[in-house]
Amino acid sequence: MRLLSSNEADWERRHPVTLLFFLFSHLFILTYIHDVTVFVIGLVLLLMLERRFPWTMLIVLIAFALVSVFPALFGWELSLTYIWRQLLKLATFLLGMLWISRIVRLERLLPLLYKWPRSTSLLYGAWALIPSMERAVRQSLRSHPKKAWQEAIEIGINSQRHEPRFAVEPMRRFRFEDVLQLFMIGLIGYVSLEWTIIPWLIYPYVTKGGVRDAMAFYR
Repeated sequence: MRLLSSNEADWERRHPVTLLFFLFSHLFILTYIHDVTVFVIGLVLLLMLERRFPWTMLIVLIAFALVSVFPALFGWELSLTYIWRQLLKLATFLLGMLWISRIVRLERLLPLLYKWPRSTSLLYGAWALIPSMERAVRQSLRSHPKKAWQEAIEIGINSQRHEPRFAVEPMRRFRFEDVLQLFMIGLIGYVSLEWTIIPWLIYPYVTKGGVRDAMAFYR
């Protein structure tokens, strides 16, 4: 069983408005969080636990640090504390968006555009399909020999092309449990900004599927 697959299924069944509110709340927290160090450490631990830590992203952070320190070679006075703070903010945004991409998939927001012009929904759907396309191509490249990389890419693209990504179901009615989830997201977001970010990192996994995944992982 894929790690956290049951938890993902629980989030996919949530109302698109709830997903959108959670996404906006996450962006707000990424912008105004004070305890950045704890947030980055928590994100790193969660991504490593999910086996999704982007080691290649370290190159971006190292490049940012080198560019920031480079003026010191010309005798400029630099504040290492300020550079470190900006580096932490960049890591928070990059890791935070990667972490939430598994919880809030862009294609799950398509029902919100059912009254918009079809061209708009198709454009958004094509943009939302990019992460799924990338995952399919990566999996195909892993399962094929290195010499057959062109065939692997074609198989990965075709596997997504035949999926009915734009044939979305009508958006269901807003229920009381959806209102309760909005209240919980707002409350936990407020607590995370005022006291500690730990509840915000734990909240997405507190579902029936998340508990089931945790038990399977423990066994």
